[in-house]
Amino acid sequence: MPYCPKCDMEFVEGITVCTDCGGPLYESEEAAKAAIAEERAKERARELAREKAIYEEYLRSMTEGEEAEGDDGQEQHNNKPDSNTFHLGADTDTEAYADMEANGAGSANECGSADPADAAPTEEELRALEEEVRRQAQAILPPEPVHVYVDKSQKYDDLKSSATAFLLVGGVLLIISALCWAGVITIPMAPVSRLIFQGALTVMGLFSLIIFVRTSSSAKKLAPQIAEEKAQTQITIDWFIEQYTAEDIDNAIGKKDSLSEEELSLKRFQVIQDLLVTGRDLPDQAYVDALSEEIYSKLFES
Repeated sequence: MPYCPKCDMEFVEGITVCTDCGGPLYESEEAAKAAIAEERAKERARELAREKAIYEEYLRSMTEGEEAEGDDGQEQHNNKPDSNTFHLGADTDTEAYADMEANGAGSANECGSADPADAAPTEEELRALEEEVRRQAQAILPPEPVHVYVDKSQKYDDLKSSATAFLLVGGVLLIISALCWAGVITIPMAPVSRLIFQGALTVMGLFSLIIFVRTSSSAKKLAPQIAEEKAQTQITIDWFIEQYTAEDIDNAIGKKDSLSEEELSLKRFQVIQDLLVTGRDLPDQAYVDALSEEIYSKLFES
């Protein structure tokens, strides 16, 4: 039956326009969903093509600027276009679609044509184009900050150390301030200034003790989680060792004979990360990195 995806309504045979929104109808609900998915894939391909064209234009302008600086001594920033002033005209889009065709990601007609008869790019083509855009972006954008995973036992030790330090500082400050208030220690200051100074010592001592109490409380709450985290980590590592061997990791790489030792190690590490993320659904990338390092050492360094 004719179907309107905007209004989510079906009509009797013979009606071609929605009576509510005035939009065209599809042959059926399944046909509407397929057409919408195809259009979204085309739009995604067009966006990726534009992004890729921007990155390539910027990299090309940087290279031209460096060459010009070497020739005539002009400063490099005078030869670089502003990355915020790129114009996405017809030439840019045409070049982007040509690059997509050259990289096996579909032709310009497949990704940019408004003709519904043209085929939408496949998932493999979109992934290939996304990978190319990501590679271009990494050459321009600053690297993301690296977050090092700290296990709960290390956090517990840090909290205990901080609590001990604040206890010592607070105790010393309160002892000194008590001696000052008792007159055992006389500070050579004017009476008003001496009162202010002794009051400040007392306040800092009390503040340090408050931080000590809060830090100790946080450490006590964290202590029961240490054993649980260690057990979960060991379970995950044992699961991975049972499921995969070093040979399985190498087989997933392919063409490893052409890789250097450093490149092979990096590829192995990436495969381990992917298997952990997909197999155990781990959201913390820093935790995944820590697990991958330990698994790598067990598989390839033991």
